[in-house]
Amino acid sequence: MKCYNDPKREAIGVCARCGKAICPEESVVINGKLYCKECAEKIKYEEEHPKKLHRSVRNRMIAGVCGGIGEYFGIDPTIVRIIFILLVFIPRIGIFTLLLLYILLWLIMPEGA
Repeated sequence: MKCYNDPKREAIGVCARCGKAICPEESVVINGKLYCKECAEKIKYEEEHPKKLHRSVRNRMIAGVCGGIGEYFGIDPTIVRIIFILLVFIPRIGIFTLLLLYILLWLIMPEGA
């Protein structure tokens, strides 16, 4: 198996996060697991900057609530909006409950940076 970054080199294993074949020069061991340098940097960043639920500034339609939920879970905010709309049609939930929930989240969730 050849290294993803340098096909001339032989790989020593695969990254535990992305699955790329990595050579010794491109590998980093964290907690006994082998990672490529890119994934190791992402892990370090995520440890230093934990995810927080906030209203989105970039993916905003009304108040950024659905955009913030989408960013937090790593999914497209449009999918969150569609789910929110589909919940209106479920009996005993209705539009009033979802509107109240949205306003409550608008007030509770801090605005993102």
